[in-house]
Amino acid sequence: MDDFTQFQLKEYENISQAHFKTNEVLATFYRYFLLITAIPITTIGIAVMNISDEGIGPETRALVQYIFGVSALLLSVVGAAVVSYIEGLRLDAILYARVVNSIRDYFFKKPGSDEFGVSVLPRERSRPSYDGFGAGFIMYFACAIMNATFFAAGVVVLTTDHGTPLASIAISGAQTAGAALSFVGAMIVQAIVRCRLISDKASKGF
Repeated sequence: MDDFTQFQLKEYENISQAHFKTNEVLATFYRYFLLITAIPITTIGIAVMNISDEGIGPETRALVQYIFGVSALLLSVVGAAVVSYIEGLRLDAILYARVVNSIRDYFFKKPGSDEFGVSVLPRERSRPSYDGFGAGFIMYFACAIMNATFFAAGVVVLTTDHGTPLASIAISGAQTAGAALSFVGAMIVQAIVRCRLISDKASKGF
């Protein structure tokens, strides 16, 4: 076995391990991300059930709304950053898979490879696709919706009259429009970031 073949074999082993390790990290990140984003929803639900208008003054209500509004906006921004980081890890996993495919193709083109039959696993360096519709896209889209929803909720809360009793709070048309624009804007920003990540990864030649 020549030096280059030994190098390819060692590279195949290392990148295969890196690929599976990256997928494990992806699953862990998504799990903790969903857990963290669920905390504010649970906290607000408990607070709404246990706080009445008689038990909380206008100043305290204003403070609570302000804290929740700012927290929702910050959670949305941090969530978008975390999801972008996770998307970068997913693209790295795809890059590793493409390299593994190219190495597999190298070995299946060597003399004597016919004894192993036809390769079941892919050998094309262009597969899998960076922007294909799959589990990675679905998870990114779902998390992007959550981030955009938190951002829109923060906008609504911060623009709500703090002196209005809880039972009388109503969302105005302007607030609805603002929330809708905030949601769409947050989704567009996250889509642009994802496209930029994919473009940067594809520009590396794999």
